[in-house]
Amino acid sequence: MDSFIATLKPQTVYLDGFDDCPSILSIPFYLWYENTVPADVLKDALFKTLEEFPILAGQLKTGSDLRSYVVIDKNHLNIPEYTDSFCNVHFQTLKDANFDVSLLPVDYSLACKCPAPRGFPGNRLKLAEFHVLRMKDNSGMCIFASTSHTLFDGYAYCFFMKRWADISKFIMESQNPSSTAGFCVPEQEFVHGRAILQTAKEKDCDVLEPELCKLFSNSTVISRWIAWFSPELRGRIFRYMLSSPSIRNYYVSLSSSGLESLVQSIQPFVESDISYLSTNDVITALGTLLFAQALHKTGRLNEKAPFLTNIIVDIRPRVKRLSNANYVGNAALIKMVAIPLELLLEQSDPKVLAAVACKVRRAINGISERYCEQTGYLFNKYPGAYVDLDMQITAGQNAAVSTNHTRFNYYEMDFGSGVPELVRPAFLIFENDFVIMPTRSGVDGYELAFTMVPEVAKAMMEDEYWKYMY
Repeated sequence: MDSFIATLKPQTVYLDGFDDCPSILSIPFYLWYENTVPADVLKDALFKTLEEFPILAGQLKTGSDLRSYVVIDKNHLNIPEYTDSFCNVHFQTLKDANFDVSLLPVDYSLACKCPAPRGFPGNRLKLAEFHVLRMKDNSGMCIFASTSHTLFDGYAYCFFMKRWADISKFIMESQNPSSTAGFCVPEQEFVHGRAILQTAKEKDCDVLEPELCKLFSNSTVISRWIAWFSPELRGRIFRYMLSSPSIRNYYVSLSSSGLESLVQSIQPFVESDISYLSTNDVITALGTLLFAQALHKTGRLNEKAPFLTNIIVDIRPRVKRLSNANYVGNAALIKMVAIPLELLLEQSDPKVLAAVACKVRRAINGISERYCEQTGYLFNKYPGAYVDLDMQITAGQNAAVSTNHTRFNYYEMDFGSGVPELVRPAFLIFENDFVIMPTRSGVDGYELAFTMVPEVAKAMMEDEYWKYMY
């Protein structure tokens, strides 16, 4: 740790509007490994990695203009929390139970679902927490890693975790005299400065949805008041708001063959302006359709309000200056897709599913570089208005959130003893949150993680169309 501290330089990092929108959240994942790595190797590698990500040792603050910034002060450092411990549960027991975290002595995910102080010295808000839990008889280990979403999005999180894994593997190789692998840590340059996002020339919002523009330009006094709070107080408020005992996490395997059969069944009904439907489009459409119908069956659907599927979209491939940069801040937007209730409440069949999937694809196709630039302009023009957006997403009755993580390199994170057996989001923040996860090499299909009230989840999984998920 001392060598890491010696590398730190006093600085202030001003964040962007793209950072503000997810700032009430954490990014918490469990990484399960069937083999272990020595504690000193993991810890040394972590602090070597932090040398390239010094922002995680800073203190998050809110200015009088409602903008967020991070102060790195060597006299007031905010070193990430790191713990390495043992438990009396065998790895095979957890594997047989589909890695049910209720079997663990501590459920870290619940504590870290929103960034808020948890009794750390000085009552500080930690920007990252890492817990290594070693299974009985050294049968495996679980790495729990949670970072503040204010600093990282999913891609940036994976950049950090892959870097930690690569450095750990390099240390393991260098300590093994019989190793002939010759593994080296690849040289990488990470872009931390938010200036790369702030060069937009767009000053209009003509390609954005009117609803989104209105939400920001007419932000409420309450949202600006909450945005003015310290990050610690704001974190406590949202942790309380999102702490619903009635929702549960669900993890469902999606088979490639089932999805392929589903895609083939809807092909004759794909609309003429749509040249391509991705697997993600179809999964998102099916989840939206079944979820809306489950809400209707359980009497939870507001039939006077529109239904919104909020899709989290990475802008890196869509903005030229970001496409080849290892940018490690937030670079994602929320695409609101309005779907008519009369369509969602029709009898589920390939024609209806194709219509919903086409609406999803049409919305994604509409996210141009100009759209991304205008979104960034909107986020920065109205600081504090992001609270209204967050509250609409978290409290919307007829709404779901969908995120695709299948392109993320979770299963390349080899700390020196092999790739993960499973990587899984520890806790999905929003009710009705869907995350499509990849699986490791040799495992068919995908995993769908979602949060839902059990009554609604039961109704959704009883639908005959659910069989395509397996």
